Amino acid sequence: MKSTSILGATLALSAIQLAFPEQQAHAHGWTEYPEARQSICYEQGGLWSGTPPNAACAQAKALSGTYPFVQRNEYAINIAAPHYNDMDAVKAAVPDGSLCYANDPQKSGMGAEHSEWTRTEMQPGTFELVFNATAPHNPSFWQFYLTKPGVDVSKPLKWGDLELIQQYGNIAVDGDKKYRMEVTIPADRSGDAILYTRWQRDDTVGEGFYNCSDITISGDGPIDPPEPGLPYLEQGEAFIPSDINLTTPALGESVNYTVFNQSGEVHSHFSLTITADNQADWDRLLASQVNGYYETNYGGQVFIGRWHAEMNHYMYFRNELHNNFINSKDGQAYGELSITPPNEHIEAVITPAVLRTIENATVTHGDYVVLTPKDSVGDVESVSWQQISGAPIETEIGSNNELIINTEHLENTTYQLSFELTINGESEQDTAVYSFTIEPSEETPAPGPGPEPGNDWNSSTVYTGGETVTHNGQEWTAQWWTQGEEPGTTGEWGVWR
Repeated sequence: MKSTSILGATLALSAIQLAFPEQQAHAHGWTEYPEARQSICYEQGGLWSGTPPNAACAQAKALSGTYPFVQRNEYAINIAAPHYNDMDAVKAAVPDGSLCYANDPQKSGMGAEHSEWTRTEMQPGTFELVFNATAPHNPSFWQFYLTKPGVDVSKPLKWGDLELIQQYGNIAVDGDKKYRMEVTIPADRSGDAILYTRWQRDDTVGEGFYNCSDITISGDGPIDPPEPGLPYLEQGEAFIPSDINLTTPALGESVNYTVFNQSGEVHSHFSLTITADNQADWDRLLASQVNGYYETNYGGQVFIGRWHAEMNHYMYFRNELHNNFINSKDGQAYGELSITPPNEHIEAVITPAVLRTIENATVTHGDYVVLTPKDSVGDVESVSWQQISGAPIETEIGSNNELIINTEHLENTTYQLSFELTINGESEQDTAVYSFTIEPSEETPAPGPGPEPGNDWNSSTVYTGGETVTHNGQEWTAQWWTQGEEPGTTGEWGVWR
C-alpha cells in the first residue's frame, strides 16, 4: 500500500463527533514576510488531495510527500554550542544544496532544482522583515543573506551563492509573537533572488532555523497573514505502543494510524509504506500526516506529540519514540497504530465530487456527493461501499461503482457522515475512508448557467459538475465529473440530469 492520507476526515458539532473551536499552528516558526518557500506551498493547498497548484511545490510533494509543508515551522538543525558560532561548522551541518531544507532529508524536495517557486515582489531599500514565531526563543541571534547577482536561483542553493546583508543579536518578540527587524536590500539589486534567514538559538543545544524566501526585487510586498492561535489539547495514549520499535515494521509493510472519535467511530485513517529511505523516520512522517491533516482542515484539534512547557507549544519529539502521544481537545479523540503486510498491487483511493467544489470536506444540504473509486490503483476485481458513521442515509451505486449520496434525504441541519471503500484484487484487499460534514442550506441556490451556443455533448470531452450541454435537442447538466457517458442514458440518478 502506498503512502496515503485519507481525504476528507472532518470535525462536526454533534455529541458523538469531534467538535472543537478553531485553532492553528504548533512549533517554532517561519519567515512570514517575505514568506518562506515551504509556507507558500502550504498556504496554496493541494496537500491532501490533488496536486499543489504551483509546479515547484508539486515537485516537492512528489519528492518528499506532505511532510515538508506541514512541518513548515520546523526547518531546523541542532549545532551544539559553541560550534554554531563557527560558520565552517554551520556549513558542514547544512551543506551546499541543503540550505532550503536545513539538511533534513525528509524535506529535500524543498531544495530541488526548479524555476517556478512563487515569488514575493519587493523593492530595493529597507523593509520590515516579519518572522512568525509560533514558539519564541530567546536569547538568539539573526543573520540575513541575499543571493549574489547572477546566481541561478532555480538551482539548489549553496553558501557561495550568498552574501550577508544584515544581522542582529537578541531581538525581543512582539506581543503578537512576531519578530520584526529592518533589512536593507542593496539599491543595485533587481530580478529574481533568494533571501535566506538564519535564526540561531543561543543555548547549549544550539537549535537553528533556516528559511528560503523566493523574491523578485521590484514592486510591493503582500499584506501579512493573520496571526495563528495556540491550541489547548488533552493528552491521550502513546502514539507508538511500547512493544513497537522503528525496526518492527519490515520493508514493504505499512504502518497505519486510525483516529477514532469518542464514540469509537473511525474519523480518519493514515498510512505509510516502509522503504529504505524512511525506515529510520517513519514515526515522525506518520505523525506529520496526522498533524498536517488536522491542522490544515480543522485548526489542529488533534496533534501527535506532546506539550513542551519551556517552549510553550505542542511538538513532536524526535528520537523519543515512545514519549509522544495523541492530543485532542477535551480528549474527544483516540488513535490506534497497526502494521499490515506488503500490498504491492492495489491501493484504494476515494475521489470526492459534488456539484460545487468541496472545501474542507464540507458540503451544503441538498448537494449530491459522489465518491468514486476511479483513482484506485491496480487490477481491481470488486468494489464495495459501507457507511461507517453518521445518520443513516440512502445511497445509490452508479454504473462505474461510484457512491451517490443525495444529502436532501436528511433533515436540513448539520451532520457528519463517513464512508469506507473496500477494493479487492486477486489476493489483496485495501480500504480507504472519506468523511464530510453537511451544513444546513440557508437559501435555494440559483440555477446554473444554460449551455453556451454550440456546446453540444462530445463523448471525448471531460465535463465537471455544473457544466451544461445540449444533446438530442435537450439540455443536460453534469452532476459530477464524467467522460463518455451519453446524456439520456444514465438514468434518474445518473450523472446527466
